[in-house]
Amino acid sequence: MDKVYIYKAADYSEDTMRALAKNVFAPYGGATAFLNGRSKVLVKPNLVTKKGIDTGATTHPAMLRAICEELLAAGAEVCVAESHGGTYSKSAVKSQFEACGVTNALKDLPVKLYTEAESYIAEYCEGTVAKSFELIKPIAETELIINLCKIKTHAMTLYSGAAKNTFGTVPGMRKFELHARFPAICDFVRMLNDLHLSLPVALNIADGILGMEGNGPTAGKSRSFGFVAVSGSAFMCDLVCADLLGLREVPQLTDAAARGLCPTAADYGMSNLNKEEYDALRIKNLLLPDSKPRGKVAALQRVCGGRVIKLFSPRPKINRIVCAGCGKCAEYCPVHTIEMKNGKPQIHRKDCIACFCCQELCPFKAVYIKTNRILKL
Repeated sequence: MDKVYIYKAADYSEDTMRALAKNVFAPYGGATAFLNGRSKVLVKPNLVTKKGIDTGATTHPAMLRAICEELLAAGAEVCVAESHGGTYSKSAVKSQFEACGVTNALKDLPVKLYTEAESYIAEYCEGTVAKSFELIKPIAETELIINLCKIKTHAMTLYSGAAKNTFGTVPGMRKFELHARFPAICDFVRMLNDLHLSLPVALNIADGILGMEGNGPTAGKSRSFGFVAVSGSAFMCDLVCADLLGLREVPQLTDAAARGLCPTAADYGMSNLNKEEYDALRIKNLLLPDSKPRGKVAALQRVCGGRVIKLFSPRPKINRIVCAGCGKCAEYCPVHTIEMKNGKPQIHRKDCIACFCCQELCPFKAVYIKTNRILKL
C-alpha cells in the first residue's frame, strides 16, 4: 500500500507554498525523478464553485501555482483542467478559472488553462457498475494527472477528498446524469471509484490547510485542519485524512476497502509521522453535514433500511427568504424533481434522491437540509 506523507502547514504564503511543492515530490526523488521521462501533465484542482479562497471550498491559487512551478522546472508541459458542476462551455470554464483566482495566479507561467470544453468517451471494462465515462478532452491527451483536492465534509458522501475530486473530470451536466443513474449512495460511490481507477492519476495532494466542515462541499464552514496529505493512492490518502478528521464509515472508503484498495482503518504507521505527531493533528469536534444521521435512528436505518431510510432521511429545503429565484437548483436537479412556481423553486419530495446537488450549486446558500426531528434524538 502507498505511504501517505503528511506535512504541517498553517498558511498559503509564497514561501510556505514553494517549500510544500518541493516536499510533495521529495519522497519520490524530486519532481524530475517523479516524472521519469513523462512530460505531459494535467493538474486537476477543485474549482467546484465561484467562492472566495477563504471559504475552504476551492483549491487555493497559490498552492496550484507552486505545484505548477515545480513541474515546469522539471521540464513538464503543464495543463490545468477542471469541469465544475453546471454548464460545460468555453465561457463557463473561463469564468470559473477567473472567479477562483486561477487565471491571475498562472498568467505569467507557460501553463495551459483548458477552456475548449470538449469531451470524449473513455471505456473502462474493469468497472463494477460503470464500464465507460464521458470525460473532458485533455484527459485523453495527458500522460499523468496530479490530483489537487480539498479536504471537506460532504452532504452526500460524508467526506470529499482525493478520490471524490476526480468526479470533476466528467463534463458539466453529465455529472447530474450519473447522479440520476446511480441514486443509491452505495452505487454512486462505486461509480466514483470506477471513475477514479479509470484515470491516470499519479499523485494525490489533499489540501487541509484550510478545509471545510459541515454542509460541504460548498455550503459548509471553513476550518483550518493545518496539514496537507500526499500519496500515490487516493484511497490511502483519503483513509488517513478521514481518520484525522474522526470520520468513520465513509461510503467511498468502505467500497475501496472491499476492493482491496485500502485497509478498513487507518493508523499513524501508514504515514511518515510518529504516533505523537500523527495524534497531534487529529481534529476534534468536527461539524458534520446536517444530512448525517445521528443517535438511535442512525442505528435503526442500518438495521431496517428501505422505507425507514426513505421516511427519516434528510431532504433539501428552500429558504424562500434567501432564495433569489435564479432557477439553478431546478436546472441542475438530476431527476428534475424541482420546478419553478411563482418565481421560486418547489421540491417534490417523492422523487428526490437526496444527492444535494441543489445545495451544492446554489449561489445564494438558499438550500438547506431539513432533518426529521427524530433524527436528532
